[in-house]
Amino acid sequence: MGKVVAVAIVLLSTLIFAQTGQLQPIKPNIPFTPLLSTKVQEVDVLGPYGSVWKIYWDGWEGTLVFFKGGSGYLEDANKVKYNLTYVILKNPQDNISGMTGPGYVGKASTLGHRIVFMVDFANTPGNTQDDQRFDGYIFTQTLKQPNKRAISGITWWDSIPFGFYATFWYDVPG
Repeated sequence: MGKVVAVAIVLLSTLIFAQTGQLQPIKPNIPFTPLLSTKVQEVDVLGPYGSVWKIYWDGWEGTLVFFKGGSGYLEDANKVKYNLTYVILKNPQDNISGMTGPGYVGKASTLGHRIVFMVDFANTPGNTQDDQRFDGYIFTQTLKQPNKRAISGITWWDSIPFGFYATFWYDVPG
């Protein structure tokens, strides 16, 4: 009986392990139905003049400010401000500066819930090649609820990806 259990465990574990050798979760058969019936609109993310978010990335923390028109800044915990530019309302398959969205696997989306922003941590406004890229997705299920509005994605430093997330704080006053 003990050998049968051991063999069953070994067989089950070989089914669970992926080719890479990492444990993979078993997907439940739960249908996903997006609650958002239309594309994300700019006003949903930025408000009338812009928006302010709390951002956290790989142990760092700051305030993220998006102004209308594709500019803004990131202020770190020491109150140092770094200019940024952003592209909003994109889809995972859209190519932005030579890259499609992280995790894009060939399925088209028209939600327009991707945001890409480049932070000039080196403070070199004439050189965008050294800007740090943040590639994220706006939460669509809670978009209309300001206290649950959020963005998550990845950023790269020295060609190594790291996670980030940002939570909505308030709209920029007019």
